Amino acid sequence: MVDAASSHAHADPLAGVLDLVRLRGTVLGVAELGAPWGLRSPGFEDLAVHIVVRGGAHLELASRRQSLALRAGNVALVAAGQVHAIRDAPRSGVVSFRRLRRAPRVDSRTVRWGGDGPRTTLVVGCLELDAAGRDLLTAALPPVVHLPAEAASAGQLGLVHALAGEVARPGLGAEPVLTRLAELLFIQALRTCIAAGTAEHGWLRALADPAIARALAAVHADPGADWTVAALAARAGMSRSAFAPAFHRLVGEPPLAYVTTWRMRTAARALKQDAAVSLKELAARVGYGSDEAFSRAFKNWAGAPPGQYRRAAREARTEARPHHRGLGPDEPRR
Repeated sequence: MVDAASSHAHADPLAGVLDLVRLRGTVLGVAELGAPWGLRSPGFEDLAVHIVVRGGAHLELASRRQSLALRAGNVALVAAGQVHAIRDAPRSGVVSFRRLRRAPRVDSRTVRWGGDGPRTTLVVGCLELDAAGRDLLTAALPPVVHLPAEAASAGQLGLVHALAGEVARPGLGAEPVLTRLAELLFIQALRTCIAAGTAEHGWLRALADPAIARALAAVHADPGADWTVAALAARAGMSRSAFAPAFHRLVGEPPLAYVTTWRMRTAARALKQDAAVSLKELAARVGYGSDEAFSRAFKNWAGAPPGQYRRAAREARTEARPHHRGLGPDEPRR
């Protein structure tokens, strides 16, 4: 069982999800854009982030012929791999983001591009997720998450201004500051998806249902508990017969299948982060009576036994790709 402090921290099911996600925000650069202008991307490797600090823009997704009008203070997160364009007006021509390599530079982070018309300041970044986080979130998020300034809280607007200010005038510790600000904007995006009901499917959509969210919070807080459908239904405040189909419909899998998946995700995170944890200790932590039973279950889920998974994660860390360092040569890759 988890201790009281941990249980309290995870009373919110989203907190449990965020514990498993490792996120790094990277600002690729700032573009000072004069109308007419237009930029096109074949899709970022990671979640693309476009923040309009001044002026306005139109964001278009090729896959859905969807267009969003962005104003100062707006944030748009575009899912990995989504072909999209951003421009000052719907009919403006577009060029590849890579053309910004040859754009005049104001400073090491900022480029100037476009015509002599009204100006827009655009911060472009990405949110890099590790493999576990990408798997957990990619299917749940819609192709684009829009955080409009019109409906934004003072906190969101403060984050946008803080990020823009840090990019324009980086101080000591700028990189970790930018990372934290990007993480907070990402959490705000998840909240927006839940509140607006725009999540594609799975656990993120289910968090909008208070009863199912209570059951998810219980699993996230204590994955090693002896969960049964009846016990989860009791946490949700529902009858067993009503709970099971409702959970399956919203989450996309039966309750106990979700419990197993969450246990494996929890174990995978521990294997990556805690070199000292033994398989026996980890098995007990996620609800298995023996390390043999846990190893079989983990291999069925991950395709590799725990020890091999841990070694592969260690090797991947040593071979991690360098972080992007601005619009230009390190512009989004596919």
